[in-house]
Amino acid sequence: MEYLVGGYTMLNDIVFADGSSITNQLGGSVFSAAGVKLWRDSVAYIGAAGEDFDRHYGPFFEANGIRTQVKKEFPHTLHYVMKYEPDGRWSETCKYGDEYEESAMSKSMLTPEMFAAFCGEDTRGIYLEASLSTEIVDHFSELKALMPNGKLMWEIATGDLTDPARREQVLSRIEQTDIYSMNFNESRSFFGVETEEEALEAILRLEKPCFFRAGTKGAYQIQDGTVSFLPSVGAEESVDATGCGNCSTAAALIGFAEGLSPLETLAMANVSAGYNARQYGPWPLVTEDVRREARAKMERLLASAGR
Repeated sequence: MEYLVGGYTMLNDIVFADGSSITNQLGGSVFSAAGVKLWRDSVAYIGAAGEDFDRHYGPFFEANGIRTQVKKEFPHTLHYVMKYEPDGRWSETCKYGDEYEESAMSKSMLTPEMFAAFCGEDTRGIYLEASLSTEIVDHFSELKALMPNGKLMWEIATGDLTDPARREQVLSRIEQTDIYSMNFNESRSFFGVETEEEALEAILRLEKPCFFRAGTKGAYQIQDGTVSFLPSVGAEESVDATGCGNCSTAAALIGFAEGLSPLETLAMANVSAGYNARQYGPWPLVTEDVRREARAKMERLLASAGR
């Protein structure tokens, strides 16, 4: 497979900042798989879930032709209540309680062997959403060895970026990746900064490519000592921004892994996020018509940037 997405499988009940809510939505790294699928057909999803995975997730993955390697070692897929604050920050609580969450998470550890089934010389990239508490972050070198011609992208967990005690561990893992991602709010805690300009300077000093998310404003691609920016796409059509970070980050891996320009990488990422925000949950079905429309949106965004 060309692209592999590894991460968290969950269901969401969402309480928005205005008090409105919605229940039983697909969540987690499924958004990342959808972000890749908008542009490329060869994509696999690696994860862990409950015995009810096929009932909840099967129709989406089957309809979009996304292959899966998912272990199902506990009764119910983790289900969270997400609550948004007016500034975009959010918190989540497991509906099944802390004890169930802890038990399920301990059985959700991804391994290099789960990725190996889909990796080879044709693999262009692995996107991984994982916290320091998972075993897979200790196996970045093994993942890279599985794809001699591919790139490894790490989307760092918010909790790891906002806890000063984990800073050195995060920095050591960043060194082992090809590219990483964080958002502006996370960068404020991690780097101890207040402005985007200060965050960008700190990212440049790490000398490692980064896809830096700035919410509804847009996103930055930092690589080769340069900073590129493109504004968001379709914010006026947004219904639910949940998963836009996952979706855009995974899409950015395509541009980076295939050697596209930073602006092309950003355009793919921002268009993917725009589609994601147009409904609840991930974009339900990628068709040729949707792809043509996405490509046209990408070209218009690049043209507006003077490319």
